[in-house]
Amino acid sequence: MSTNNEDGRGGRPDGLLAPASDVMSTNIELPEIAPEHRPASPESELHLKHRETARVLLTNAAGELFLINTHWDPGTGLPPRWLTPGGGIDPGETVLEAGVRELYEETGLIVEPEALGEVRYVLPFKMVWASGHYETGIAHFFDFKVSEDFKLDDASWTQDEHRDIIEYRWWNVSELLQSEERLGPPGLDDLLRRHFRI
Repeated sequence: MSTNNEDGRGGRPDGLLAPASDVMSTNIELPEIAPEHRPASPESELHLKHRETARVLLTNAAGELFLINTHWDPGTGLPPRWLTPGGGIDPGETVLEAGVRELYEETGLIVEPEALGEVRYVLPFKMVWASGHYETGIAHFFDFKVSEDFKLDDASWTQDEHRDIIEYRWWNVSELLQSEERLGPPGLDDLLRRHFRI
């Protein structure tokens, strides 16, 4: 799977992004953006969002990777993609604290900070929305292995997560990378190849 274009699979069928003059004339309703997610120094008038996240490469004894298939925020116009557990770093929160919290909220797993350890990978990315506006971000990845399969507990999911999450499952990473499934953020496929030495 290629992530040369910012949508995780190659953008429009022709691989091109619409010119700003085209997209700005449309009446697409853009997603709501929290003040803390607005870029401090926008790269252009199309750069509407910047968000740092803490994510976990969650694996089991068989070497499979746990992923969640979810919709993007309404208004982005982007198709669903598979993500590792994780999410935004709250104001005043460390990356490690966010990783522990997000893993619990999205899976029900309670992990001590010492067990989660240090950030293994840092992945900057850019994602272009259907409107031509775009968001940037930095994903910080931890690595954690469960000793046995667990039953996901969605009791701490937010209302948005209940709305957006389609399914979740363990993936054989080689099969995942050979599939046509979309991954997020852009660049995750290359990160997985490096991590799993595929």
